[in-house]
Amino acid sequence: MKRKRTSHGVHFLLSAKARKLSITELYTEKSDADVSKIFHEMRWPETQGRPCCPKCNETDCVVSVPKRALLYRCKACEIMFSLTSGTFLHGCKLPLRKLLVGILLLADAVKGMSASQFSRQLDVQYKTAFVLMHKIRASLLVENSRTMLDGNIQIDGAYSDTKERKPNEHKAAREKPAQDKSKEEWKPTPRCILVARQVSDERRKGAVKTVIGFAPCENGKDVDAFVAKHIADGATVTSDEHAAYAMLIAHYKLKRVNHSQRYSGPNGENINQAESYFSRFRRMQIGQNHFFGKHLLGYAAESAWRDDNRRKSNEENAMALLGLLLKPNQDCLWQGYWKRYLRKGKAVTLRKASPKARGSRLATAA
Repeated sequence: MKRKRTSHGVHFLLSAKARKLSITELYTEKSDADVSKIFHEMRWPETQGRPCCPKCNETDCVVSVPKRALLYRCKACEIMFSLTSGTFLHGCKLPLRKLLVGILLLADAVKGMSASQFSRQLDVQYKTAFVLMHKIRASLLVENSRTMLDGNIQIDGAYSDTKERKPNEHKAAREKPAQDKSKEEWKPTPRCILVARQVSDERRKGAVKTVIGFAPCENGKDVDAFVAKHIADGATVTSDEHAAYAMLIAHYKLKRVNHSQRYSGPNGENINQAESYFSRFRRMQIGQNHFFGKHLLGYAAESAWRDDNRRKSNEENAMALLGLLLKPNQDCLWQGYWKRYLRKGKAVTLRKASPKARGSRLATAA
C-alpha cells in the first residue's frame, strides 16, 4: 500500500531559508569594519550609517574623536556621543562582534533561552547576560505597546504562577487540617496575561501580529482598556464565553465560542491562535526560564515576538533585534542595573542594623 503524500512540505526551521547567518560566518568572514558598518546602519538608517548628532540632527558637523573608537563629537552643538548612547545598549561594554553573536544566539533560540545558558555560550558573566536579555525584552515591550491590530482578531487570557506548593506530608495533604499561621505555605498571586492576535486572511498562515497585556485577573475593566489601546474600531473579535469580553460588542463585531460545548463554533469561529501563543509561552516557561517573577510582561513580549517572526530567517530576526536595541530609549531602567541593585541592598542592610552597629559600620567606612 502506497503512503499518501502530504502537501505540507518541509518545516520552515528545517529548510535552508531559516539559516542565513551563522556564528562561523561572523567570526571568519566578517571583519571589524563590516561589523561596525552593520551597527552604524542599524543605528542611523536614515543617513545610511553616517553618525548623526542626537541633539541638532546634523551629520556634516560630526567628527570622530581621535584615539577613541565609536566616539563622536558634534562641532555645531559641542556634545560628544557614542554609537550606543541614548539607546537600549547605552553603557554596554561588550565588543560589537560578541554583541552581534549574542543577538544571533537569541534569535536562533525558538523557545527562548535562559540567562545561565546564554552566559556560558557567550562567555560572559551571568549578570551581563541577564541585563542584555532584559534590555531586548524592554525594547520588545516598547514596540508591543505601539502595535495596533485590525481585521480578524482573536483574544484570550491565561494565568501564570497559579499552582500552590504541596505540603511535605502526604497525609496532611489528604486531610487538609487547619493551617498553622506560623508555618503558612507559599501561595502565589494569580496574574493574567491578555493576548490579542491578528489572523492572516491567507489559509494556513496563522497569526501575523500579536499584542500582550497584563491584568490581575480577567475582568471587563482591564479587558476594555487593553482592547481600546490595541484594536481598531470595527474589527472582528473572537473570544470565549468569559463575561469579561461581553461588552466588546459595543465597538466590535464580536464572535464567541462556548468551550464547555465545543472547541470551534458552528461557523468556524475559534481562538486557536491565541491558545497557540499560550502553548509556546508555557513551553518557554517550563523548558527554559522556569520562573518569571516581576518581569512576567517582558517574557510575554518576547514570546509574542518569537511567534510573530517564526517564519523569518535567523539573519532577519537578529537584525530586527539589533535595530530595536539601537532605537532611542528614554527609560533608563536597565542602565547600571546591578550598581543600583547592590546600592539598594547595602541601604537595606544599614537600615536593618541596630544604631550601635550602624554607627560602627559608618565609622569603619569613613
